[in-house]
Amino acid sequence: MTSSIECKNFLRSLQLLNLLIKIGVQNLILCPGSRSAPLAIAAGELSKLGLVNIFNSIDERSAGFHSLGISAASGNLSLVITTSGTAVSNLLPAAVEADRSCKGIMFLTADRPLRLKDCGANQTVNQEDFLSSVCRRVLSTNLSGLHETQENEILNLVRITEKQISTFPGPIHLNIPIDKPLDISFSNKKNVLEVFERLYLKKKYVFQKVEIKSDKNKFLEILKNLNLDESGIILVGPYQGSINDLSSFNKSLEQLQEITGWPVFADPVSGVYSDLRGLVVNWELVLRKHKNRIKCKQLIRLGPMSSSIDLEKFLTKFEGIQILIKEKNYRKLDPIKKSFEYDFGLSNFTSILLEELSINEKNKKSLTPLALDLIEGGEQIKEILKEKIIDDNQITEYKLANLVPKLWPAENPIMLSASSPIRDWLTFSENGTLTRNCFSFRGASGIDGTLSLALGISRIKNPLLLVTGDLAFVHDINGWLIENSVDMNLTILLIDNNGGNIFNRIYKKNLKEDELKKLFVMPKKINWPKLSESYQLNFKSVANFKKLREAFDWSISIQKSVIIKVDIDPENEICEKNALLEKIIGS
Repeated sequence: MTSSIECKNFLRSLQLLNLLIKIGVQNLILCPGSRSAPLAIAAGELSKLGLVNIFNSIDERSAGFHSLGISAASGNLSLVITTSGTAVSNLLPAAVEADRSCKGIMFLTADRPLRLKDCGANQTVNQEDFLSSVCRRVLSTNLSGLHETQENEILNLVRITEKQISTFPGPIHLNIPIDKPLDISFSNKKNVLEVFERLYLKKKYVFQKVEIKSDKNKFLEILKNLNLDESGIILVGPYQGSINDLSSFNKSLEQLQEITGWPVFADPVSGVYSDLRGLVVNWELVLRKHKNRIKCKQLIRLGPMSSSIDLEKFLTKFEGIQILIKEKNYRKLDPIKKSFEYDFGLSNFTSILLEELSINEKNKKSLTPLALDLIEGGEQIKEILKEKIIDDNQITEYKLANLVPKLWPAENPIMLSASSPIRDWLTFSENGTLTRNCFSFRGASGIDGTLSLALGISRIKNPLLLVTGDLAFVHDINGWLIENSVDMNLTILLIDNNGGNIFNRIYKKNLKEDELKKLFVMPKKINWPKLSESYQLNFKSVANFKKLREAFDWSISIQKSVIIKVDIDPENEICEKNALLEKIIGS
């Protein structure tokens, strides 16, 4: 009954996907193809049983980013299933970002069996190598075909996957050679399903949770360099841990701040809770204005560095001790190479620290004089921003960064695209992002996959606001081809600055206007209403912040994908921002 190739292909596909579901997979993105048919049919049957959610995408590149967005928002491993050939190569951009962002995602790619390799067989390439440079693991079922793979081999592959995701999350590639026949008859499918449900569906498997053991000697070496009775600063960069661990991360950060009394600089996507004591508002502007007044000899850095040139300059010149604590990321994360790096996470670091301290040392300290000074400096800048950033003038990008967190409901998540939005929000958002989940994929810092990532997040957490520039948005326009994308509860704040405005900021002084446009800005004339209409999207264009507030309320109420466009004058943007910064830094 289950001895034929078609029956074995189907049964092993069911077993593989069922085991992945048992280690936490809830969502699966399916791309079209024939070689992957047994996996697709198995996924369909498991979906009918309510065990997994399936979404389809005809573009593998979009599918990879969509799955990554789901993983980031859910904290769980998600899957992408593709056919063979160039389909696999389209997964590389998402794999790169998953690698650098330390997010769990698994690519199941169908392939030809070994006998068809290197002999000119159609659609047969070295796809097993395509993702190897960035994947945590590159695995394979039996090279002769899935039907030759044994049950214990599949179980072992899933155990390897579970262990990898628990210790050092990132992309995993499982290449699956599948021999024909790829389809299965109705009668054979029914028979195999009966066997699967009777023998395997509810079978108990043992998956051992991996205990993350820290190196206490490394910790004690670090502790020797810290003096918790002296002044210091806590810098919190983009959060790279699982969203499921964010609560314990914040609890540990609160404990660390209480036993030090140190000020905290928190990145917009740090995941830090907004009620944390010691938070310095407008810290990048404080750093720019008061860098010569910041006197301390120790820093604790959490996660990768924020995308702040001023912070990088400050850390480069800093002569004291720098401790860098990472969340399940075992690669080097200090580009200035001046820190002691601790690999085992803040919760682990803080718990060992508390064990080593005396009862008196664990008591909550008052804020240090440095903390009080920096907090006051941030509040003074906040008053200047309040006076200068008013919502009845022309919309600019820096005003959006300041006002949008106040207009978009505090309980609703935000995603910031790479390029200029994340930099403006770092400088001007005044910790406004800390009131909610805020996402930005800064691992590789590319604009690739912006829309697909946002759609993935909005499947899990919504209503979601995506803040994006026009080029980043158009670059991933195929995201709208993902299943049900139009029906997602996603509001897109489209900043139309007629190209890559960030290049205006960087290269404008030394290039002629036509050179700047040709070489960097690359403006595109797009009829946004027509583009929206072609994808059956709701669209509004707004010219002031009052209308923007109304548009936000409208978009949330209809619970569908919406594009809200604001036009930016790059020339006016640069002049206004420079005048504001001169007022702040020179005041």
